[in-house]
Amino acid sequence: MYFTLEQIRTLLNILKDNFPRGILIAEQNSKLMIRNEKHHDTVKNTNAHFRSGTDSAQEIVALTDGIRLLSEHSFNEEMKKYSLRGKLFALLLPKVNDRWATFAWGDLRLIH
Repeated sequence: MYFTLEQIRTLLNILKDNFPRGILIAEQNSKLMIRNEKHHDTVKNTNAHFRSGTDSAQEIVALTDGIRLLSEHSFNEEMKKYSLRGKLFALLLPKVNDRWATFAWGDLRLIH
């Protein structure tokens, strides 16, 4: 979200080249948030800017060979448990909220 897709590709390649296997948990935002960053609580009071967004973590997987998606979850999954506002947001705008995804590369059976 704070990097361009090209910068994300570079980061993934650096990780793969320097670590034979690994797991990366990354937060993502929707493409819609790039145009509406002034409303997002993490950047509206800072000089930070969203540089990329995805509709699916598969877009990150497609950036480089050897990276696979283990799971992807929306923060809506958790928010809807606690408030009516969270339930409404999850129902009406399911793809707008941030998501976290778990990516991996290499043989994970060797990670202790």
